[in-house]
Amino acid sequence: MFFIISSIIHYMQNSKQKVENICVLRTSSLGDICHMLPFIFTIRKEYPNAKISWIIGKNEADFLGNIDGIEFILFDKNNTLKSYFSIYRKLKKIKYDVMFIMQVSLRANIMSLFAEAKMKIGYDLDRSSDLHSIFSNKTIKTSKHSHVVDVFLSFLNFLDIKESNFIYKWEIEERISKKELFEKFSGLQDKYFVLSPCSRSANRNWLIDRYAKVADHINKNFGLQCVLSSSSNAFEKKFTKDIENSMVSNPLNLSGRTNLHELYSLIKYSELLISPDSGPIHIATCAGKPVIGLYGVTNTVRAGPYNSKDLCIDKYNDALLRYRGLRPHEVKWRYKNNNKNVMSLISTDEVIKKIDKYFL
Repeated sequence: MFFIISSIIHYMQNSKQKVENICVLRTSSLGDICHMLPFIFTIRKEYPNAKISWIIGKNEADFLGNIDGIEFILFDKNNTLKSYFSIYRKLKKIKYDVMFIMQVSLRANIMSLFAEAKMKIGYDLDRSSDLHSIFSNKTIKTSKHSHVVDVFLSFLNFLDIKESNFIYKWEIEERISKKELFEKFSGLQDKYFVLSPCSRSANRNWLIDRYAKVADHINKNFGLQCVLSSSSNAFEKKFTKDIENSMVSNPLNLSGRTNLHELYSLIKYSELLISPDSGPIHIATCAGKPVIGLYGVTNTVRAGPYNSKDLCIDKYNDALLRYRGLRPHEVKWRYKNNNKNVMSLISTDEVIKKIDKYFL
C-alpha cells in the first residue's frame, strides 16, 4: 500500500515533465498580444523544460523582442501564403503534447491544421466564430464577465496549473533608452503625459474639444506637458492636429512620428497615458504606467487596462441600455456598442475628476 501511495505522489509531482512540446497560436492584435504575456510567463515557469513555440505576427514579435524560453514562429499577414508554407514546414517536424488555439479567425483555423497535437484547446461556444470550435478537441469553460487576460489564463486549467501560480507580469524588452528618446524628440520636457486619442475604430474616439479641455486642465493644474501621439494614418494625424488647435496650452505633437519601440519608451517615461480602447493602453500596461481609459464601445471588464481599471471611465453598460435596451448579461462576451453617440456619454468633468483623484 505504501508503495502504491508513493508511486501516485511521485507521478503527480512529475506529471508536468510529460508535457514536452507546447504550441501557442495567437498572431494578433497588439493589445491582445500584450494580454497574452501573463499566460506566456506562467507556462514558461511551470514547464521550464518544455519546448514552447508561439505562432505570432511578425510585427507583434518584433514589438515584444526576445522572451527567454519561447520560440517565435512568425506569421506575416502581408505575405500570407508564404507564411503558411513556412509555418507548416516548422510545425510538421514536431508532435505537440498540447496546442493552445487562442485566436478566433479563419487564418488561425488553417494554421491549427498544420500541427499534430494530442490536445488542441480552443474557446467555448459563446466566444467562438468562424467555425473555431471544430478545430479543437477541448474547450475552456464559459464565463460571461471575464477580462481577456483571465480568459487566456483559463486555458492553463487543462495543464492543472493553479491560479495561485499565475504570473501577472507584462515585462518586455526596452529598445529605446530614455536618453535616446529625449535626444530624438528635443521638445520633450522632463514631466509630461501622453494623450493618444485615436483607436483604429474611429467610433471609439472621444470628442476633440473634450480632449483639449482635459489636456489644458492637466497642463494648468499639474504643470505637465501634453504629448500628442497617433499612428501615421491621415485621419489620426488630422484628429490630433484638431486637438492641438483647440488647446490653449502648447502640446508637443508627435503624431505619426514614433514607431512602436519609441511609443513604448514614450509611454514608459511619461507620468500618465490618456486614451480610448486602443493598442497604446495595453502598451502602457507593459510599461507599468497608469492609464485613464475612455470606454463605451467596449468595456473595461473585458478589455480595460488590467492594472488601471479603477482609473477608467466606462459607459458601456449605460450605452447598452440607452441605445439597445439591453443589459450586460443579455449580450455576448465580444459584443460592441457601435452607436456613433456612445463616446459622447463621457463628460469632461468625469475625466477631470479621475485625473484630479490620481494626482491629488
